[in-house]
Amino acid sequence: CFREYFVHKFRAMLGKNRVIFPGEKVLLALSGGPASSAMLRQVQEGLSRETAKRLRFVPGLIYVDEGAVRGQSAAQREQSLARMKTLLQATGFPYHLAHLEQALELPASILRPGLGGSGEPGPSYKEAVEGFIQQQRQEGDGDGGTSLPGLGTRDTPAGPLAAPHLPAAAQTRELLRLFEAVETPTAREELLQMLRTHLILQTARTRGYAKVMTGESCTRVAVKLLTNLALGRGAFLAVDT
Repeated sequence: CFREYFVHKFRAMLGKNRVIFPGEKVLLALSGGPASSAMLRQVQEGLSRETAKRLRFVPGLIYVDEGAVRGQSAAQREQSLARMKTLLQATGFPYHLAHLEQALELPASILRPGLGGSGEPGPSYKEAVEGFIQQQRQEGDGDGGTSLPGLGTRDTPAGPLAAPHLPAAAQTRELLRLFEAVETPTAREELLQMLRTHLILQTARTRGYAKVMTGESCTRVAVKLLTNLALGRGAFLAVDT
């Protein structure tokens, strides 16, 4: 009963809120933890042909390597990256592997609103649904079946898995110096979240993803809300919910 209720709430949330339009590319941020793994599983089941009401967006995956600030050695980071690369490739979705060090090279434009804030009117949700269904029918007439466009591993090299490459040692040292300059654990965690978020957003923008989906638990949301309240950021609580 719990599993059926969980699946129903996940799909009902996407259907009722109408935040994601049909055919849009959505980037799923994965850490390998239970929350993001559950999110990935729900998306996989929602895209299966056996599902009555299939999800209509095109997913992609991203994993951010944070081993440098988590106290992992180079060998441990390479092992973690190799395991995650195998798991991501097994999904059949396009995937991206990023290192936290890359956040230090992001352009200043990452702090500006995306294309969605330009104020130009976009198509209605109903028009997007009708266009997506029409596209699916046209593809179905050609091959006798239906499939989501864009699925595959176009964003990743084909062939056998290559050994993951870590950033240059100078970049890692620069990142560690940045975190060592932060005095409190709360500030370090906030810095980590900010760098991670900006790196994911930049990847989404450069790769053509319209939305980003993260796995958030009630506990994590509660911690974020209470932390922001304690830091005097109550006016921005709506952004975090």
